[in-house]
Amino acid sequence: MKNNIQPELSRELSLFHLTMMGAGMMIGAGVFVATGISIGVSGPGGILITFALNGLIALFSAMSLAELASALPAAGGAYTYVQEAFGGVIGFISGWMNWFALSVAGSLYAITFSTYTLHLLKGFDVFSFINSNLILYEKILAVIIALIFVFINYRGVSETGGSTSLIALGQTVSLGVIGLIGILVALKQPERLTNFSPFLNQGWGKILVTMGFTYVGFEGYEVIAHAGEEAINPKENIPKAILYSVIIVVTTYILVAFAAVIGVKPEGMAVAEWFRARGATGFADSIKALFPFGGVLVTLAAIFSSTSALNATIYSAARVSFAISRDGFLPKVISLVSKKRRVPHVAFLSSIIILFVAAALPVEDVAASADIMFLLIFLLINVSVIKIRKEMGDELKYGFLMPFFPAIPLIALVTQLMLAFWLFDMSVIAWFSTIAWISVGIIIYYTYSHSRDKFESKKMILEEQRDLKSRDYQVMVPINNPENAEVLTQYAEKICRARNGEMVLMSVVTVPDQIPLEEARKFVSEKHDLIKRVRRMINHDQPIHSIIRYSRSVARGIISSVKERNTDLIVLGWKGYTKLQSFVMGSNLDRIIEGAACDIMVIKPGKTEKQYENNIRKILVPSNGGLHSIMAAEIAKCLAGFYNAKVTVLNVNRFGKEVSSRIQRRLKPVLKQFNGDDIELKLVEGDDVVKAILNEADKYDLVVLGATEEGLFQQLLFGTIPEKVAANCEKTVILTKRDLGLRSWFKRWFGK
Repeated sequence: MKNNIQPELSRELSLFHLTMMGAGMMIGAGVFVATGISIGVSGPGGILITFALNGLIALFSAMSLAELASALPAAGGAYTYVQEAFGGVIGFISGWMNWFALSVAGSLYAITFSTYTLHLLKGFDVFSFINSNLILYEKILAVIIALIFVFINYRGVSETGGSTSLIALGQTVSLGVIGLIGILVALKQPERLTNFSPFLNQGWGKILVTMGFTYVGFEGYEVIAHAGEEAINPKENIPKAILYSVIIVVTTYILVAFAAVIGVKPEGMAVAEWFRARGATGFADSIKALFPFGGVLVTLAAIFSSTSALNATIYSAARVSFAISRDGFLPKVISLVSKKRRVPHVAFLSSIIILFVAAALPVEDVAASADIMFLLIFLLINVSVIKIRKEMGDELKYGFLMPFFPAIPLIALVTQLMLAFWLFDMSVIAWFSTIAWISVGIIIYYTYSHSRDKFESKKMILEEQRDLKSRDYQVMVPINNPENAEVLTQYAEKICRARNGEMVLMSVVTVPDQIPLEEARKFVSEKHDLIKRVRRMINHDQPIHSIIRYSRSVARGIISSVKERNTDLIVLGWKGYTKLQSFVMGSNLDRIIEGAACDIMVIKPGKTEKQYENNIRKILVPSNGGLHSIMAAEIAKCLAGFYNAKVTVLNVNRFGKEVSSRIQRRLKPVLKQFNGDDIELKLVEGDDVVKAILNEADKYDLVVLGATEEGLFQQLLFGTIPEKVAANCEKTVILTKRDLGLRSWFKRWFGK
């Protein structure tokens, strides 16, 4: 018997464990190396501004990550969210980049540990032999410490969480003590505050440089999201841990930066020049001068920080590769979980990357490449939170919702893109490494992962019948409501015949959250009978495909089908205004109209609607010009040709001054669609456009209206006039909306 049980991870990480894991990841090697260099570039005040602004950007992105983690707690972290939002190659590449960035960062932390540890030990006579071949001993110790933490992670998450919490607590306390000592020294010796003059070394222009250079110290909170399947109460604890860790780290960074500037005794030179002369060791040298045993304390803090960050990166990299493999993009063996310890033991092959880079490669430029990748990953996270909130917000249960949406993620993604490009000035090799790694990932996706991706999407299909004939133009008709299924199919068939297209009948089996998706097959028979009944109505020579798929919601299933099949037109039904005040046409219909990337036709059947009778003789097309009105004219022409009906284009002039020639000029693109056919242009005057259209509609059998553009912040789907006409008209009304490419894409994501 085949075992279909998905691999699961154990839940043992508390809020404290998660917060310390994020803080430990952020307070890595960056603060010890980058602080002194940054003071030399932007000045003593510049480092405070750098850390504050980077902290603000990190907090904005942390809100995006916290919102996603509260709604979609899973082991893959950022990869899972981008995959959910975009799927395909973008989703895979986000995980591919994240895996590489975490692995290389781990090697950097291992080398940082070995460097500071040997720096401490070589001061003792018994370890004087280290000086004879310092680089070799650094590499050996880096490999040893990496192996130790690989073993700790393999032991299980309780050992990982416990060791991370202790180490992270130790490093945070050590740096906090340094910061507090800096404040005490400044209070006792206020003359040291003159070290902040000049406040900015080379003006505000260098702030962006140091922000990009130090951002590596603000990126580790993402590791918390990787614990989505191993955290206790993840919907509540993961968002809290993300935000708490960012606040703790930003406060710590500003304190230690202040202490570093206060600790300097420049002796005749500017503080920035003093730090510039010492480079990477400037921070350690300034703390050593700040108070007795300062050098020992900062070395211990560096050791704590590098080991904590190493521990977190090994843990996180393994979970990313685990999630990618579980989704089928990498060989399944990588997602195997140890039966005894419930950890993804094969996924620790990322440790090979860490060990190799730590032992054999110069890590500086590669670490900068990891920094660029982290910035790009966070950029994708901020885009994903907007897309997921807009498209799936009604389906998800959020434990945290960010304020000022979507302004916060928009600000974050723009600044992260700027910082990523600014790093080109710091390391050209880093950008080349990034491009190379992404290129390899794209090759892997299209040679191996792409076919598995298609296979996974097909598993959403419960039943499919394909006609042997296939045509370029495709009309999709969702068949979920038996009351309007026949009416929708009747009009959709006419459009297909006029445009020599194929029809797709699709139905969605919805599965509640508490029921596994695999249970959807039990509910197929009802949908199957409905589609079978509708197919019998359609002429045999019309190509028809039928699909039954499952989804957590009707809207999500329909939108996904439109995207997967590159549908040209979707035909939907509407009963009239809903009683739900938060929706215009209903929860599902609103979301489909906003999210479907194709032309849309919504039919509101009238009281006199009859099936199977060619009773349409007069069609009214109210129009004021525009692309949506052109589509309405196209639909009216298709139906008029089938029913041999006469079309009247109606324009209601509210202003009274417009002459007939000007109106005809504006309506010329609409009238052009009929190519000289028997058509009437009717002009009427009136202050109430809706009332005028309804009065005219009584004389016609069918009304076809295009959507209107009624202002930047108009929240209705088609515009006030078409929706009111459709809601109050007793005749059948068809509303049309053209997919406007980039404009429609922008509206789907950010609203009108």
